[in-house]
Amino acid sequence: MKFLFELSKEHKTIPTAEIIACLKSEDIKYSIFESTDDVFIIKTQAENKKLKKITNRLSYTYYIDRFLFSCRPSSNEIKKHPIKNKIETNGSIAVRCKNRSKKIESQQIIKSLAEIYTADRKVELDSPDIEIRSIISDSKVYVGQKIFKLNRKQFEERKVQFRPFFSPISLHPKIARVMVNLSSIKNNGILLDPFCGTGGILIEAGIIGIKIIGSDIEQKMIDGCKKNLEYYNIKNYQLYNLDIGDIGKKINKVDAIVTDMPYGKSTTTKGENITILYERAFKNISNLLKENGKAVIGLSNKDFITIGEKFLSIVEKHEFRAHRSLTRHFIVYQK
Repeated sequence: MKFLFELSKEHKTIPTAEIIACLKSEDIKYSIFESTDDVFIIKTQAENKKLKKITNRLSYTYYIDRFLFSCRPSSNEIKKHPIKNKIETNGSIAVRCKNRSKKIESQQIIKSLAEIYTADRKVELDSPDIEIRSIISDSKVYVGQKIFKLNRKQFEERKVQFRPFFSPISLHPKIARVMVNLSSIKNNGILLDPFCGTGGILIEAGIIGIKIIGSDIEQKMIDGCKKNLEYYNIKNYQLYNLDIGDIGKKINKVDAIVTDMPYGKSTTTKGENITILYERAFKNISNLLKENGKAVIGLSNKDFITIGEKFLSIVEKHEFRAHRSLTRHFIVYQK
């Protein structure tokens, strides 16, 4: 069966990379049928209940649909497809459209889909039993039957200002979640954030059931992080007030390390030169990771990427424009 992931397009490389990492975390075997900036379509024998597990994780996907067909974006092309019998579910129906093209008018496309799918069904726009979704790009229209809608509002509800303890430089929950996902960690894995700060990454990992360990050189951050984890009812955690070099004295090797490295200016380094700190950090991250484990590292300067390469292999690179003067680099390393 083919499944279509409707991508958020908030970033060029992250949405697809996140899906692939989550499929791996659930051991879902698949092949890529088509991949664009708008959609990611896979062929898999996995059942819906298996795919549902990754809906609890994804942050840069809107919907997962059962893929029906694609064609050139015109009503004439749509009418050539004998697709009506592919909808086996009984009940009311609605046809939705997401037009991502500035060149194509969507009205005729919607009308053509409605003629095919609603001819002998009750149309219910508010709470239909079946939802036919179409995504229009400049070159194609993709049509699917909605299976899952992802809860993306949750990330806005967990923004830093709503926590008991926060720092203005904390990551947006959506970015923290995608960093966790890019590590491909399984639900029974152990994730470490050695610069945990207020706990944004730990919160996102803890919410999806991953065992978490956090460490920070400042006791006030550990105290605040604990408040935040308890606020979100996360219980399966360990926190330590430690320097990066001392964490190995307290814990065994972990499955994944996900962290946003200290900026140097905005974050305390206890007077340590930032380059020396990063050298020590990457060395200890490598020592703390299990073989083949991944480290997803946030960096404020791309020049620091090569420090990590001394100890780990690069798998992926992603850039985020935080604001005009700051680009964040999220690097996936592997031991």
